[in-house]
Amino acid sequence: MNKKSSRPGLSRQSQELVDEFLWSLQYERNLSLATVEAYQQDLTQYIVFLSGHNKGVRRASRHDIVDFLEARMEAGISVRTRARQLSSIRRFYGYLVVEKKVAENPTELIESMKLPFTLPSVLSQEEIVRLLESPDLDNPEGIRNRALLEFMYATGVRVSEACNLDLSCLHLGEGMVIVTGKGSKQRLLPIADQAVQWLEAYLADSRTRLLRSASAPLPEARHRVFVSRRGKGLTRQAVWKLIRKHALQVGLSDGVHPHMLRHCFATHLLLNGADLRVVQVLLGHANIVTTEIYTHLDRAALRNSYRKHHPRA
Repeated sequence: MNKKSSRPGLSRQSQELVDEFLWSLQYERNLSLATVEAYQQDLTQYIVFLSGHNKGVRRASRHDIVDFLEARMEAGISVRTRARQLSSIRRFYGYLVVEKKVAENPTELIESMKLPFTLPSVLSQEEIVRLLESPDLDNPEGIRNRALLEFMYATGVRVSEACNLDLSCLHLGEGMVIVTGKGSKQRLLPIADQAVQWLEAYLADSRTRLLRSASAPLPEARHRVFVSRRGKGLTRQAVWKLIRKHALQVGLSDGVHPHMLRHCFATHLLLNGADLRVVQVLLGHANIVTTEIYTHLDRAALRNSYRKHHPRA
């Protein structure tokens, strides 16, 4: 994060406070660049709002923050986004209090928003098989895509974890991989045999062919597992596009996305008898409450199966 970047609508003092906070998130708390940019966007919108009301960060009160959130609601912003923005503002002022930039945190008396309980969408095990088998295996991209899909479903990794995966982290002989997740925390994960086989096939030939076709491969690509014909590591956006493409090819919804593979990984493990604590460790969740949402998916699947197959349901 460039501490000297200028953003329209922010006073110099406010910009300096935001930049110091963002710097601490990235370099002291080791949060990902995408997370830091999300904080930046939320805080920029908040401070531009304050500026329009002749207020600054230091003089803002609880009522100013509530007014901001109400203005966002009137603009049609979802409750989930507003809850995230409140969380960003709360954490920002918490930092300012610790750094003695302000005397108190004006968000302390603001209750956190209650989010509607929604279950994440998952594919059935039959649908997952169709998705995994959808790539065309007559070209190196198809082999790569098959290996990527198998790997993501076999390990439940986040899309950023797959994109940033380093060759040195693969231990295919042992069927294991070291993944670096949020906050630069690492976890050791097993890889299913089929995923190992597809990774070996991809690494044996297709990856080299993809890099050879690039006019000027980037140095980082020499170490990344999943690469493109441009000689770069695959981006999150590229993975989104290829998963959506393959889902449509086999008649699945265009709403299929990379994180859905993570949801499927957890749900299918639980449906087949895995312990919740094991799933928590595999997903890299710090709190088991985060993992417990998949027990709701488990029960929902059981109810659906019951209603579909019981003659009196």
